[in-house]
Amino acid sequence: MKRANIVKEARITHVIASALLLLSGVFLLIWHKELGELTVRWLLGANFVVTGAARLLGYFANDLYRLAFQYDLGMGGLCVILGVLIFISPEKALESLPYVFGTYVIIDGLLKLQTAFDAKAFGMRKWIGLLISAALVCVCGVMVLVGSALWSRLVMIGTALVMDGAENIWNTMATVRVRAKKRSSFEALLPDE
Repeated sequence: MKRANIVKEARITHVIASALLLLSGVFLLIWHKELGELTVRWLLGANFVVTGAARLLGYFANDLYRLAFQYDLGMGGLCVILGVLIFISPEKALESLPYVFGTYVIIDGLLKLQTAFDAKAFGMRKWIGLLISAALVCVCGVMVLVGSALWSRLVMIGTALVMDGAENIWNTMATVRVRAKKRSSFEALLPDE
């Protein structure tokens, strides 16, 4: 398979996985009072596994700027491991889920902050939007960790899922680039149509 196709597939896969994160967050925000622990565990475990697989694919896609997927080997592996642990050890997972998820969101946000500064160094105009969205994701992660008497943990996790999913989509769309097909020497001699 050609490299450009792999990058396009990784970009699409990453956007779809991020959209699932966003939709799962909306689901938690709307139905957090009706959901049982098993449903929440399956929802978050599946999201971690799908996101991890998408991130691993992205890391090996080797996009042009190497910005969006530069940390995805480690983060993808972490996501898959966390997803599997949620499934195989439900009691421990449910107790520690807000702390694990909050920490994951903060780390993801901090890595995206670094990506924003790297995008600035590349001269990308969208770096400030990347910076702001990454900072908001970090704030959501802190909210999940600290907790609040006003909101339930599920509402905070849902909010963090929405923000992280939206930020991942924005980051992927803003930074993933595919190299244009090079023209051969012969094609360069031909006039453009």
